[in-house]
Amino acid sequence: MKNITVGIILLLLFAHSITAQSVLSLDEAKAITLANNFGIKIAKNNVTIAENQTDKSVNGYLPTVAANGALTGNFGGSNQKFSNGLEASTSNAFNWGGNAAVTANYTIFDQRRALTLDQLKQSLTLSNLQLRQTIEQRLLAVYNSYYQVAQLSENVNALTEAINISKERMRRAQIQLDLGQGNGLNVLNAKVDIQRDSVNLLNATLSLDNAKRDLNVFMGRDAAEAFTIVPDTDQNVTLELEALLEASRNENINIKVNRQNLAVNEMNLQIIDAEQQPTVSAGASYNFSYSDNATGSFIDQSNSQGLAANVGVNWTIFDGTRKIRKQNVLLNLSNQKLQISQLQQQLERDIINAWSNYKNALFVLEVEKSAVETNRENFVRTEEQVKIGRLTSIEFRQAQLNLLNAQTSLNNAKFNIKLREIQLLQLVGRLME
Repeated sequence: MKNITVGIILLLLFAHSITAQSVLSLDEAKAITLANNFGIKIAKNNVTIAENQTDKSVNGYLPTVAANGALTGNFGGSNQKFSNGLEASTSNAFNWGGNAAVTANYTIFDQRRALTLDQLKQSLTLSNLQLRQTIEQRLLAVYNSYYQVAQLSENVNALTEAINISKERMRRAQIQLDLGQGNGLNVLNAKVDIQRDSVNLLNATLSLDNAKRDLNVFMGRDAAEAFTIVPDTDQNVTLELEALLEASRNENINIKVNRQNLAVNEMNLQIIDAEQQPTVSAGASYNFSYSDNATGSFIDQSNSQGLAANVGVNWTIFDGTRKIRKQNVLLNLSNQKLQISQLQQQLERDIINAWSNYKNALFVLEVEKSAVETNRENFVRTEEQVKIGRLTSIEFRQAQLNLLNAQTSLNNAKFNIKLREIQLLQLVGRLME
């Protein structure tokens, strides 16, 4: 039964390995994300909305033209007596009439209108920065996920190699048993180790498949899309702490967004001041009216038409709320400036911490490289000693596990460096380069 279970596991892993898969590079992952990610698409739509808001046609720079008309009718009677003794009366009479007008209005001068348009243009700049902020956040998730897939892929390869070693060990143990030079315990131990290695490989493969689906979703494509990766693990030798700190002061996207948001809100002060200035508007209209009265009415028919024009000035001389509103705007601006200072302080701390983690990761990598070389040499010697019967299979297994653990630690260290690099680049605004 155990042999059947191991066979099923190995068959599943073999089927997984032969599935046709394309190679996905980091640049391709970035391009796919920029094209397909839903969050980025939403942010791009928000930029388009902000662009539309800066059009003069929606900010009162064009005249408004309206037309209206109406028809009226009534049925009834009337009686009129005049001072000269004459009298006019109607009964059961139908009267009707109509009117129509076309009016046009235009604001000639309104300082608040001009300032509001300028503020909307500043908001458009803010929307573009928020788009970049969204892109960086999505790319950060994609890059982290990409290197997680790479790390898990390397771990799967190491476990696959471990299974091959265990299978070879079991083959040798079986041959020795068949030749009367070994015992059944070595064969059973080898089988148990293959089962354990197979389960570990199956679990690692499941984690890898889940990580690939996560990466596909981050990129905005079908979760089941199959792919493999061959990541670049070379270190970025251009990173220097002082240069990173200097770049972050001007390029960190969170700082830039907050500064632009401050610039948008600072214009509220100018808009409040502009309320003290008058607005000038002009209008024109053409009117027509007509009425048809019943026979016997004092006026049988009438109509009128004419063109009218006007120029108006509106000036709010005093508004008691203006002073308080201005104070509140100033306080909000003060809070925003304090928040920016706080962000700058936290950013410097985060960069120094990330830099320390990065340097530590570089050191750990060298240690892990040395550990792999030592454990590989130990494994080779142990294997030789086992072949000539000087060491037991248990000692061989321990050497094998030590090598596997060292290889796994090296993989983790190798990709941990890339994750630290990505974090540093994101903090200083260079992630999209």
